[in-house]
Amino acid sequence: MKQDRRLILLLGGIVLVVSPGAAYEKAGVQKYVVAGIDHLPVVVRNLDSATAFYRKLGFALKPGRWHQNGIRNQHIKFKNGIELELITASQPIDTLTTEYCQSLQEGEGPVFFGLYTPDIAVVARRLDRRWKYERESGAITFPASDLLHPLFLGTRNSSPTDKPEHFSHLNTANSLIGLWLATDNTASYVHLFQHLGIVIRPGKVHTPFVNGTASIATLKEGEVVLLPASFQTVPHHIVIGATVRVSNMDSVKAVLCKGGLQVPALIKGEGGAVSLFLSPELTHGIWLEFRKDR
Repeated sequence: MKQDRRLILLLGGIVLVVSPGAAYEKAGVQKYVVAGIDHLPVVVRNLDSATAFYRKLGFALKPGRWHQNGIRNQHIKFKNGIELELITASQPIDTLTTEYCQSLQEGEGPVFFGLYTPDIAVVARRLDRRWKYERESGAITFPASDLLHPLFLGTRNSSPTDKPEHFSHLNTANSLIGLWLATDNTASYVHLFQHLGIVIRPGKVHTPFVNGTASIATLKEGEVVLLPASFQTVPHHIVIGATVRVSNMDSVKAVLCKGGLQVPALIKGEGGAVSLFLSPELTHGIWLEFRKDR
């Protein structure tokens, strides 16, 4: 489990576009500097309650290991190494638990978000001399004083203790493919993304909280949408939503019904996709989107 530390609206009518350099060439083979989502830790007050709720949503959860700093966690894992993690800290023992405890004073939800790189050394070389960063447990993180502090870049985490049942979600979820961010620090993220070659294009978004044209950072295995800070559901929590891809929307609806939850109306997206959104009040701090591609 990584205990370290993903995007974009039209601003003033200006579409933010970066050069299409999301890949780099090495020995004639195309590789992506940043290919997708790595990890999303969702900080909760009561881990047992949150775990029970996410099981009710049809997720299989893998219990976390014991941590000396008192952190407790549960993992929602996918075969490709991506995970959504439920995590809590009872008291501020060290820097990380202090940040978690402080964030819980404002509300539940993600504090950090991770993007996936297949080659951390390449990312480090691109950041050198332009950004101050740290190497922490195999990931790249940014100092607490940096506007990029919520972001980390990692190589995903496949554990030898992972078992097939940990990936067998009743709701047919098979990956975490999208993140929704709300921040006034757009320029910092755009600058970094541009330097890492991430393509940002305008696109239509259809959700219960925003319906219009946004700029979307397109990754090989997902996307990140960036909204203004006014869309934050918890003050200072920039990750406001996560998109889980499912293979069968009827299974999602059946699981919700079985759990006694109201099934929201389906929303049609671009390219024939359909989505179902659960509100942050239910999901411990985030808009949780279940998306079925065409």
